[in-house]
Amino acid sequence: MSDISKTTINLPNDLKKNLKKMAIDEDTSLSGLILKMINEGYEARTKKENDSVEDI
Repeated sequence: MSDISKTTINLPNDLKKNLKKMAIDEDTSLSGLILKMINEGYEARTKKENDSVEDI
């Protein structure tokens, strides 16, 4: 079995177009770019939450 789960999201047309251009500039796929952005956001958010817990 694969460690990948497929999902579908709805994006505004302009956002999808801009993300596709960004993916081309970064020599990656749209899927790869979105996954990278999600991971970066997740890491930033969990780091922020961990920093808040350490302040208590």
